[in-house]
Amino acid sequence: TAGTYDGVLAGWDNIQRTPSQKQTSSDKEKGDEDLLQMLNSASPTDENAYLKMSFAMAVHDGSVRCLSIASNNNQQSSNVNQGAEIDHPVVPGTLLSGGYDEVLALFSLTKYKQSGELKTPSNLGTPTCSSFAPPQEVSPSHALVGLSTGKIIIYKRSDMSVQHILPGHDEKGVNCVAVHPSGKMALSGGRDGKICLWDLMRGRLAFVNKIKNPSKGRKATINHIVWSGDGQRYAYCTHEGNIQAREMETGQTLLDIDMHPGGRANQIAFIGGDDGIFLAAACNDGGLPVFAVGSVDEEDEEEGTRRAIMAIEPVEGVATAGDERFKCIQSIPGGSGFLVVTANSGGIISVVDLEGAAQMMLSDDNEDGDGSDDNDSKDSDDNSDSDDEEVAAEILESVRIGTGARITCISAWSYTEPLVETEGENIEEEIEEKIEANESNAEDEDEGETETLPFSKKRKTREDHAVQPGPEEIELDEE
Repeated sequence: TAGTYDGVLAGWDNIQRTPSQKQTSSDKEKGDEDLLQMLNSASPTDENAYLKMSFAMAVHDGSVRCLSIASNNNQQSSNVNQGAEIDHPVVPGTLLSGGYDEVLALFSLTKYKQSGELKTPSNLGTPTCSSFAPPQEVSPSHALVGLSTGKIIIYKRSDMSVQHILPGHDEKGVNCVAVHPSGKMALSGGRDGKICLWDLMRGRLAFVNKIKNPSKGRKATINHIVWSGDGQRYAYCTHEGNIQAREMETGQTLLDIDMHPGGRANQIAFIGGDDGIFLAAACNDGGLPVFAVGSVDEEDEEEGTRRAIMAIEPVEGVATAGDERFKCIQSIPGGSGFLVVTANSGGIISVVDLEGAAQMMLSDDNEDGDGSDDNDSKDSDDNSDSDDEEVAAEILESVRIGTGARITCISAWSYTEPLVETEGENIEEEIEEKIEANESNAEDEDEGETETLPFSKKRKTREDHAVQPGPEEIELDEE
């Protein structure tokens, strides 16, 4: 889904509903259908395209400032693909949007209908950012909304009643909020240069980190904050061009990059799985760099190691990137772990695979370690490289909102089948670990101690029998 400066919400899906299921009973719904047809005619797409525009609505009087999607259990079969029911147990359920008109609107993504709206409390300002909590659970219980006055409101999702108002930032406003995957805490950043850690279980401020601005007399502005999938790392980017990633438990700085002012990062996203071993940035100059997240100590780095690669080159030769500048980026869970959704100022939304950029950085590490190859092998490698050129970023799909629409925010949702854990899974790793432990402690163990290895689900312990000495002892040579 995407929001625009004109207050329009548009959504794309890889599952298309049949026209008979779309309900247009009211005048507003009929107007939404007309808007959808107008946008589709303005930017026609291939019938075989993976993503097709599924809805378009004029919602807010002013720009759309934030979007969030919550998952729901699939209790009905209204979503179909050419008449076939979807067997996914989880579907995108609720879309929350906040606008410059101080309105929070709720939509049902299963029925494609607005389910309600409410005004923010008086004198608390305009919604600027939002997130459901817990973000990765089905039917999250709460929603967090950051406001332009520096307050954060915690709503109860069932009736959208106000549970807490968190005052932590000054009147310059909250720019971003990110809820921890566990739903127990959240990070927020604002124009006051503060990153606040919130204890959502108690509804109170737990810690404040003030980010320094290179320019004296001014405060840094936090543009965006994200968590890694496992919640062990977080990263943020500033309006002044600084990008940092840190370990949650120890506070260790894993990445510290200063971009030039024209190429500052507007948003960032962890990629490479739940561990978040890479970080992608949507930059103001139209570039999309990918950084390796790790220790920044020089002693821990090998000479010649490449810690970053420009997956998409920035626009050169112009003062500003214009329509080519990246406004938003969001990682997509599942798949290869390197998929992101990007949106630029020209209204183009793309699904991009950044696995090639990560492979390039990893291959550089391997090549630096192998310096004794023969000339013949080098020639063969050169020939193979020329045949198969490496691509850092592969654009899998691109869609557009009409013509001339300027995107302000996006929110992407995806579903991945959970891995089924079996009793015999990862047995080989357990065996290797136990064998190494047994070999290292063999001399210290008593003769009567034995340990059963998990070779299979049904395993039997072997009974120990005393070894009877033979009638004659045979001496062996040292050889």
